[in-house]
Amino acid sequence: MRNVKNLLFLPVMILLIISLTNAAEKNYTPTKENLDARTWFQDAKFGLFVHWGVYCLLGDGEWVMQHQTIPLKTYEKLPAFFNPIDFNPAEWVQMVKDAGMKYITITSKHHDGFAMFDSKVSDWDIVDRTPYKKDVLKMLADECHQQGIKLFFYHSQLDWHHPDYFPRGRTGTLLGRPESGNWQNYIKYQNDQLTELLTNYGPIGGIWFDGWWDKKWDKAWDLETTYALIHKLQPATLIGNNHPVLPFPGEDFQMFEKDLPGRSTQGFNAEAKVGDLPLETCETMNHSWGFNLQDNRYKSSKELIQYLIKAAGNNANFLLNVGPMPNGKIQREGHKWALAMIY
Repeated sequence: MRNVKNLLFLPVMILLIISLTNAAEKNYTPTKENLDARTWFQDAKFGLFVHWGVYCLLGDGEWVMQHQTIPLKTYEKLPAFFNPIDFNPAEWVQMVKDAGMKYITITSKHHDGFAMFDSKVSDWDIVDRTPYKKDVLKMLADECHQQGIKLFFYHSQLDWHHPDYFPRGRTGTLLGRPESGNWQNYIKYQNDQLTELLTNYGPIGGIWFDGWWDKKWDKAWDLETTYALIHKLQPATLIGNNHPVLPFPGEDFQMFEKDLPGRSTQGFNAEAKVGDLPLETCETMNHSWGFNLQDNRYKSSKELIQYLIKAAGNNANFLLNVGPMPNGKIQREGHKWALAMIY
């Protein structure tokens, strides 16, 4: 997710992209499977957001690598300590069902580039680098399919670890990475990992992109190729991108971070306008997305229930976040607040 300290918007660039997007939307024609998935999503109303990665070991949120300016070589030591032996996907999915949630969106890769799945195009992943050596996304996917809960993958386009994420964006500039790289190699790497996720984990409800704002020009990202790949592999997979402008061609739903559609109380969606796609808003239980040991500023169950009602009133889904602990357990507060949302 984004950080308030890094919201340096470029209004002229954004307006230009909006105009190009509006002209290009006619080129994308969703399939019947995709339209049916959109209809399901529009009516889902409530889902669980999960931010989980090796960053949880430090108990300081998912941006800890950036916030503490941890050099790449030092950060690479973290996975050796990550052993979530108490992870129980059946317990997670049952909590979701008990709360009336219809889907889970979990981080397959956050900005630190660490894959929470068994990637074959890199060894910077949970199977190759941790003593746990299990694919938690495969375990969760199997449980979701068995219990009838749809699974979405949050996937960061921004990557502070990959050597070919170059030229650098606006973040992760002081982490000791070499000032060289091949951007096209990075795009291929990104698409190769997406292919793995859409090939080896059964039907996937959607891909929730984040990090576009680190390099705010869509031609560099080649979104058209990436989106076409996703829809080719799984036509019903919905695509959303956490950017502050109208949806780009190929996107199937529009999300608003920590705000109701069309609002900008947090500064994330200053230039955003509501389009004609299904809508979603996401929010934290406290003030952190990833596990933060000292963040006890939890919202009350009343506040979260009111937010769910307001989201529904804006015809939007509410994606409520939890940040599991290093042992694989969701904090007690996560269970308590999720179950308080039963409706």
